[in-house]
Amino acid sequence: MNFGERLQRVLNETGMSQSELGRRVGATSQSVNGWCQSGILPRKDVLDLLPKATGKPLYWFFMEDEEESDAPLHTQQAYADGLNDRQKRLLDVFDQLPTAEQDRFIDLAGTRLKELDDFMAEYQKRRKIEPPSR
Repeated sequence: MNFGERLQRVLNETGMSQSELGRRVGATSQSVNGWCQSGILPRKDVLDLLPKATGKPLYWFFMEDEEESDAPLHTQQAYADGLNDRQKRLLDVFDQLPTAEQDRFIDLAGTRLKELDDFMAEYQKRRKIEPPSR
């Protein structure tokens, strides 16, 4: 499957028209039609807007169907969920870890968060500051 076919596929899946995609990325519907039908690729600045406009990471448009099942699900979803750049970077790193290391990473992050909570509770106690109610 090529770029144009995958672009048409995401338009079909989302029910988005070529005109709507064009509005979202600053292009004409004729340009979008050319990308879908003629094998023409958009400019880099337009390519950079596709993930936000479609909910698919940029690499998705250049994958074969067989490769799609191997792509990290967290990374795919990061673009669809509108995560910020730091969150996306964290998920990219996380996805590269073996499963056992991912579990260890989660445990370490949870432990560190508890340490920070305990530190703040002690600090507030010593400063006689009431903790905020949740």
